[in-house]
Amino acid sequence: MHLNRKWKAISKTIVVLIIVAVVIIAAIGGYMLVSKPSSKVTLNVITFSGESADFIQYAADQFMSSHPNVNIKVIQEPFSEYITDEETSLADHGTQYAILGYTSTSAQDISKYLLQLNSSDFNMSDIIAPQEDFGGIIYNTTTHSYEMIGIAYETAIYLTAYNAKIFDNSTLANEFYSQYHMNFSPNTWKNWTVVEDVDQFLTSNNITKYGFLIDDHVKHGIIDAYPAVYGYYYMRDYSLNHGNYSGISGFNIMFEGYVLPGYKYPLPSFNSSSGITALEVYKTLVSYEIPPSTEQIEYGNLPEIYSSGQAPGAFLFTTQLSSISSNVSSDTYLAPLPGGYAETGTDFLGINKYIPASEQKIALQFLEFLVSPKVQEEGFLNYGKFPVSKEAFQMLMSNSSLGAQKMEWLEEVYTASSNAFANPPNIPITYTYLISDFNNQVFNYLTSTTVSPSSALQTAANEWMSSLQSYYS
Repeated sequence: MHLNRKWKAISKTIVVLIIVAVVIIAAIGGYMLVSKPSSKVTLNVITFSGESADFIQYAADQFMSSHPNVNIKVIQEPFSEYITDEETSLADHGTQYAILGYTSTSAQDISKYLLQLNSSDFNMSDIIAPQEDFGGIIYNTTTHSYEMIGIAYETAIYLTAYNAKIFDNSTLANEFYSQYHMNFSPNTWKNWTVVEDVDQFLTSNNITKYGFLIDDHVKHGIIDAYPAVYGYYYMRDYSLNHGNYSGISGFNIMFEGYVLPGYKYPLPSFNSSSGITALEVYKTLVSYEIPPSTEQIEYGNLPEIYSSGQAPGAFLFTTQLSSISSNVSSDTYLAPLPGGYAETGTDFLGINKYIPASEQKIALQFLEFLVSPKVQEEGFLNYGKFPVSKEAFQMLMSNSSLGAQKMEWLEEVYTASSNAFANPPNIPITYTYLISDFNNQVFNYLTSTTVSPSSALQTAANEWMSSLQSYYS
């Protein structure tokens, strides 16, 4: 009798174990269907050409090694063309591209094609917030809510890069101080006046052919370069910012930091005395480089011109550092923008909402993998991509084998990334209307002797107001 009861108990245990085993196998099988599909899946990523794209492909290769039925291919296109090309593909709900690269300023325009993500899918406490906030998370002006549409895969900020061979020269530093009574080192610059003086000093003494390089490309670059200068003046003008020196989220510093009663949006801020001063400084900086009517300085050619040794430094995005030739990059150090701040220039990856759900899950797994600390660390070591992961930054800054220069780069970028507020707008009409309206007027001023800064900025502000009224009506 006891043996019979014991056998029944054992039988029940065996049945329970079998059921548990079936459940586990089913669960594993379900996971395998998501993470390791039985049939070959190809996911195309579209982004701009360069080291960032190479890093994404490197991470994709690592991901594919553990996902043998997944093929991820990065399609690289020129920076000035890839957004237009991907939008053309997506206009009819195209699925050619599974993962979409986009810029901060094009975020709202691309958002309509992107799968809304959940922050719980990522370790957001490890992501540098200002990098993700300017384009990865947007304010939906229709639903009046914040949405996560993409993930920043590297830290990119606009700051000062300079040739230490020039600025560590004590003879030059003493001569400059005796003439201008200002410190020669870029890390000490408190305003933009000193940059104008440095440019004049170096070029007039034939030490360099050009001054500090700054983007003046009419199709896109002006909307990045002008706010970098303007941020200094906006931050100090309470009548514009009303205590909100980074502006209203989405509108940022090119708009006032408050909304007038009866309005749905803030007014443009740059058609002001502060905006005019910033534009005059910008034109002075441009005057010490190749005339924009001859050749515009832009994202692609700025590292090449700086690499020639004909310029003492440049205002650039950290993503451009990896394109500087080795003969100059070894002497290149970093500093914040004059006045101690920076501009965010992060690029993002989002998931095409039109691709099948099974492919969306694999794409999400890849994005999670891409921003993991180890992959982020490898991105810097192999491609010079600054991490968006805080843990990866700490790992790198603890690596004494990197050397003094790389350590300086990491420390400067990590510090400045939390004070990168001088940003252009990224509301829905930024990419379609605001950029061209502003850039065309500023470019006319930069290349003309008759256009005044006030008229250029007021015309641009009027065009922005017209576009805003149409959008919000």
